[in-house]
Amino acid sequence: MERRKPLTPDEFLNYVAKLVSPEEMDLWVKVNSIENEKAELFFDFISSFYKLLISTHLGHDTIKTDKDIKGHFDWCWKKNIDNFNTENIEFNVEGEHYDYMWNFFMESFYKESTDFNKVDEYLKKLFKLYIQKTKSELEVFKDLYLVLDKALLIDKSY
Repeated sequence: MERRKPLTPDEFLNYVAKLVSPEEMDLWVKVNSIENEKAELFFDFISSFYKLLISTHLGHDTIKTDKDIKGHFDWCWKKNIDNFNTENIEFNVEGEHYDYMWNFFMESFYKESTDFNKVDEYLKKLFKLYIQKTKSELEVFKDLYLVLDKALLIDKSY
C-alpha cells in the first residue's frame, strides 16, 4: 500500500479551516451515500443523549471518580437507547458507536472546563447537511455517520 505524501502547511490549513462549497458538499453527500433522514435521526440520537447527560449530571464535585463517570454515562446511554426503542427505532447497545461516544464525551463533557454550548453547536454543525463544513468536519461526520449506521437495527423481515 502506497503511503500518501504529507500535507503542506497551506493544505493542512485548508483542510481544517476552509469551508467546502455547497456544490462540493452536495457531491460529497452523494458520493458517500449519505441519507439526509438518517443524518437527522443520528443527530436526534446524539442530541437526546447529550441532553440526558447534561440534565442528569450532578456536577463535577459529585460525579468525579472513574466509576461514577462510567456509571452515569452508561445509565444515560441505556436510557437513550430505551427511549428510541419505544419509538421502534433500535440501536445496538454495545459496539463501535458506544466506544466513539464514550471517548468523545469523556473528553468534551466530563472535563471540568466543559462549554456545553460549544459541544452542542459542534454536533449541530456536523449533522445538519445544510450547514457548510470543512473537509476535516466532513470526515468526522462520515466516521460518526457510519458507526451509527452500523449500530442501527433495521427489521428486514417485511
